[in-house]
Amino acid sequence: MFRQGLLTVLLLTTTSVVVASPGPHPPFEVTGCVIKNHDGDTIKLATQEFGTLNVRFSGADTPEAGQAYWKVARDLLKAQVEGKSTTVWCYKRDKYDREVCHVRVGRQDLGQALIESGYAWYAFQFAAELSEAQRQAYSEGERRARERRIGLWQAPDPMPPWECRKIRKAKQKCR
Repeated sequence: MFRQGLLTVLLLTTTSVVVASPGPHPPFEVTGCVIKNHDGDTIKLATQEFGTLNVRFSGADTPEAGQAYWKVARDLLKAQVEGKSTTVWCYKRDKYDREVCHVRVGRQDLGQALIESGYAWYAFQFAAELSEAQRQAYSEGERRARERRIGLWQAPDPMPPWECRKIRKAKQKCR
């Protein structure tokens, strides 16, 4: 009896550590209600199946908190999800313990919508995690937004969020 209990505890402990570690995992899809969005590419999604998930958008990267246009990107996302069923297709966990997911409301890909509106960059560094159709749509959406000088592309030289994160890591301020 003691051995069986110990084995159960070990299995549960080992399983939870494996599930919680960063990296790829079996993909899943779930629909829920957004209860918060800290910025333009991160949401907290309340679901019946998994409880509350911290979700990071796949393929789109919005300005970091404090950067120009970060509040506009956050508010745009809020307007797109508020009171609407939001579906995520998640396939990995990042180093901050967030699920990395493709996010949509109805048939609308929200990462693509943010890019096309000029408030997100196409995160080409993660292109391998997108379908060919998504890569084309995200790349083309950013190209059109730049060309039309909408959203953050109104600025002469907007700083991509990945550069801002790098600068902040070096204890410097970004724009």
